[in-house]
Amino acid sequence: MTRDKKERGLEEMFQEGNPNNSFSKIIGKARRKTIIRNIIVSALVLFFLLIAFGFSWLSIMRWSEANAIHDIHLFSEITDPNIQEAGPQQAGNGFFQSILTFDRYKELEGIPVDWSSEVVTYSLFGGVSGLAGDHSPIQIEKAGGGVKSFDRETKQRLLEFYHPEVVYKEVADEISQLADFPEQTVAELGLSFDKNYSVDEIREMIPEGVTLKWFWVDTYSKDDIDRIDNRSAGSEELYIIDPTPELATQVYGFDEFSEHPELSVQGFLDNINMGLSNEKGKYFGEYERIANNLKGSSEDLTEDNVRVIGAVVTGGIADLAALEDQEAIRASVIGAAANLYN
Repeated sequence: MTRDKKERGLEEMFQEGNPNNSFSKIIGKARRKTIIRNIIVSALVLFFLLIAFGFSWLSIMRWSEANAIHDIHLFSEITDPNIQEAGPQQAGNGFFQSILTFDRYKELEGIPVDWSSEVVTYSLFGGVSGLAGDHSPIQIEKAGGGVKSFDRETKQRLLEFYHPEVVYKEVADEISQLADFPEQTVAELGLSFDKNYSVDEIREMIPEGVTLKWFWVDTYSKDDIDRIDNRSAGSEELYIIDPTPELATQVYGFDEFSEHPELSVQGFLDNINMGLSNEKGKYFGEYERIANNLKGSSEDLTEDNVRVIGAVVTGGIADLAALEDQEAIRASVIGAAANLYN
């Protein structure tokens, strides 16, 4: 009888599905531990993968942001006459792209004057672009014909420039209008010259009391001139449109370093060469076009290739009025203005 009980006990122990089967309990417990361990390991792996992905994403976005800031800042060094940057601010941070806002201002004889911000987007993959939409300036017709252009945000006057090789129906001569401003006004003038000059020649013709801020460089090819003045391109009379001046957003040049003027031209060339060194940069094609136009038949880009056809100056209205007798000045346009005591 005892032997039969033992045999039945063994059968019960190894019988499948028996709730009292201790061996099955051991196997089930081991399976549960394995499942729990796999879940924990998978969760830890996923956690560390998410951290690694987050750091990788953040590093790539930081890299893209740094490239975007470099592209915009470098290009602004040869554009935006008398416009300074107050530093970029991150306006938005999306998963695939973010927004940078560059606060800007003009400096008129020690007075900062608000100017429109530049807003760009940069992507996870390195692209930089402006916001979609209309960014054209405000244009208001002048009483005698033509239009005046104004900054969209500040409503301050945009500077305009007249190329010496283009025949315009009329050119602006606004120095005489300074007499209509209050005596405490400080303003900027966009000057267009009758031909190209060297930087030193421009410095010599600026009278005392007037601050030389920016040089407009002749970066135009013959095709560019034909584009502005289509009469020289042999267009039929029916399709001829009177040439319009170049807006400040369409010209290239460089700042005058008042404390170290000998570095002004070289800084301009350095910026162009730096732009040419980055073929993937947003403005590489424009740097290449400018460099080719400046060099002409020369093999290398040197200071001798830089010829100035205009300038931006600032000062009080009485000081700026002294420019009226300068024969080299073909046209003059009043830009931003401010009250000296505000």
